[in-house]
Amino acid sequence: MNTAPRYLSTERAAQLLGVAPATLLKWRSRRRGPPFVKLGRRVVYNEGALRAWADAHAVTPSMIGLANARRL
Repeated sequence: MNTAPRYLSTERAAQLLGVAPATLLKWRSRRRGPPFVKLGRRVVYNEGALRAWADAHAVTPSMIGLANARRL
């Protein structure tokens, strides 16, 4: 069983998240978004860390309802 981490290019990472590659570039420049790794000039994303980041930023309908209720 191969347990080595799998690294994704910016294009593949964007595809996995459903955003444009330019969005990941913008997030990196603003120190936001998922963690990334610099290998020389190359930027890659650990697939496991990318999925964990996406899971951690999931929003449930009840959370949206709470946010809207606080504004009233």
